[in-house]
Amino acid sequence: MTSLKRWRQIGQGQFHKWETPGEEFQGTWRGMHDGRFGPLGTLETPDGLITFPLHAALLERLKLVCEGAEVLIRYTGKQTSKAGRVFKAFEVFVSGEDALKDTADPPHRLVLDGEC
Repeated sequence: MTSLKRWRQIGQGQFHKWETPGEEFQGTWRGMHDGRFGPLGTLETPDGLITFPLHAALLERLKLVCEGAEVLIRYTGKQTSKAGRVFKAFEVFVSGEDALKDTADPPHRLVLDGEC
C-alpha cells in the first residue's frame, strides 16, 4: 500500500534561494547533504539554521571548508563563463587557520570527508 502523505524533513532550518546580488550570510558551516533537487548546505547563523542550494561554484568552494568553521558566503550575481554558460557566482570567506581541509596531500587526492 502506498502512502499519499507528503513528508517534510524538519531540523534543516529556513530554506533560502540565492536571488539578489549582495546577499550574504555569516555563521558556522554545518556541512552538506543531499536534497530533493541536488546538494544543499546548512549554515548556523545567530538567527537560526539556514539551508540553501549548493550551485556548482559554491559547492566547489565549500568542499574545502571544515564543518564547524566560521564562514561568510556572499552571492555576487549571475556571470557568464568562458564557454558562454550563465552561472551563479559566490565569494566564500573563512575565519581562522584551521578552517580549511588539508589538501596538501598528494595532488591526485582531494580530502573531502572530515579530515580537518
